Amino acid sequence: MEVTAAEIAAKTGGTLEGLSSIVISGVSDLRSATESDATFISNAAYARLWEGSRAGVAVVSRDLKVGGHDPTTRALIRVDNADLAMIVLLEHFAPPALDVARGVHPTAVIETNNLDTSGISVGPHAWIGANCRIGHGVVIHSGARIYPGVTIGSATIVHANVVVRENCEIGSRVIVHAGAVIGTEGFGYRPSSDRTSLVRIPHLGNVVLEDDVEVGSCTCIDRGTFGSTRIGAGTKIDNHCQIGHNVKIGRSTVIAGLSGIAGSCTIGDWVRIGAGTGIADHRSVGSGAQLAARTALIHDVPAGETWGGMPAREIKVEMRHILALQRLSPLARNLIRLVETERKSANPSLESLEP
Repeated sequence: MEVTAAEIAAKTGGTLEGLSSIVISGVSDLRSATESDATFISNAAYARLWEGSRAGVAVVSRDLKVGGHDPTTRALIRVDNADLAMIVLLEHFAPPALDVARGVHPTAVIETNNLDTSGISVGPHAWIGANCRIGHGVVIHSGARIYPGVTIGSATIVHANVVVRENCEIGSRVIVHAGAVIGTEGFGYRPSSDRTSLVRIPHLGNVVLEDDVEVGSCTCIDRGTFGSTRIGAGTKIDNHCQIGHNVKIGRSTVIAGLSGIAGSCTIGDWVRIGAGTGIADHRSVGSGAQLAARTALIHDVPAGETWGGMPAREIKVEMRHILALQRLSPLARNLIRLVETERKSANPSLESLEP
């Protein structure tokens, strides 16, 4: 696993500044790195930490000024994008992928007739219902439940205890992490005619996960009432998220943990949704938009804009409101003191009643 600074430069396509023979055996952040670690610097705030860091090698964005560098003892590797170059280095040191034996574990149950199991892996106590289509290289880990009529494309990984409900469609190279539920009933009810109970709305649709989607642990994606809830190719959804029925999400969108998107929303391509965000039903978020963490969205967001706050508004407006409140707070305290002083001056007897 060891690699020299010169080899890192070759792997990342970078330009070496400093000692080429340094041997690196791991990756760490600037503050905790040792002499045998590589690190990365992608902005000016981190560049200032290089001088005090013990790291032997740093992968640095090409245009950053890095002070305190001694090329006789350490090495900088200049690259176009330090974040992307660091992925190359992390992949070098990453442990090999879990080697899952091909074939079906004796305790697994497969009800699909004539399913070719020679090119797939099915773990202990997994269940595959009737009329499923499973592509080559699919891995279904222990305890997963694949309901009847499901389609799974090639090289997809379904981790332990995942549930994929009936008639859902999963593309190729998809990763569904442990405990996620794909295609459960949507959350829809109407009051009964006599107003004494709630009547569940049947959900007849499915969920479609296009190619290269990743779904985090314990995330739930509801099936459409009719039609599909659709997640576009390359989109990544974090842990503990909720995607409501008939939501449409575009390509390469990223949704951070604990976010919830209510039914029938439309999310564009390359959208960034911060952790803990909530989006009301039937809202639209345009392509390239960004939502700050803990955003509470009740309006549509135009393409390319950044919104935040509770309730959400364009981020520049939200920051002005926050700044105004910060300035108002001491004024409010002074006003309260002034009113209290005036009150006591008008009623001197009140002072004797103070505890």
